[in-house]
Amino acid sequence: MVEGGVAALPAIAWAAGVVCAGAILFLAVVLGWGAALGGESGDHRIADEWGGERVTVTEWSGAEGYVRAGGELWRARAAAPLAPGEEVEVVRRAGLVLEVRKTNRES
Repeated sequence: MVEGGVAALPAIAWAAGVVCAGAILFLAVVLGWGAALGGESGDHRIADEWGGERVTVTEWSGAEGYVRAGGELWRARAAAPLAPGEEVEVVRRAGLVLEVRKTNRES
């Protein structure tokens, strides 16, 4: 009985070492990824942070469509119909959807 217990110990120690090494590698990747993303420029600010960013309509149908804001494509809603290429202003962000309105050409 003692021999079986002693022989099993190195296998358990090896498995524990592999699990620990995997956890350390995982943490290193997660922390490295976060550091890499934290170094990006801060141009991804929408509505609440800027209070009315101007964005460009890329696709539109009825009261909904897509706009390009902060270098990304966002779902959007508006009270009035819009056309691709039109510049609009963000009124507010509702989750992952931007509420937009037409801008005045003079401003």
